[in-house]
Amino acid sequence: MLGLYEVFYAGYLFLRLITLAIVAYCVLSWFRPTFRAFELLRGFIQPFVSPFQKLSIWVMRRFRAPVDFTCFFAVIGYQIVERLWWRLYYLLARAL
Repeated sequence: MLGLYEVFYAGYLFLRLITLAIVAYCVLSWFRPTFRAFELLRGFIQPFVSPFQKLSIWVMRRFRAPVDFTCFFAVIGYQIVERLWWRLYYLLARAL
């Protein structure tokens, strides 16, 4: 049976995997890769970065920026979720 820490640590690892995949995708996209692994990586991260696309479009229009900030906002968002995740763990661990 999994304890509370193991469940939260697994969630933390998942959030870390998403963040690292987004950063790897950004770095690889600078080189215009055409290999299959890049397409698989794009398919993996697309559901996780799509909620941040509206914010990125708004910033690009507001400041007339020619750069897509979707991945940047996604990494920041997942870092915030990761910190809140551990705060929730500490609150639950204290309560139990």
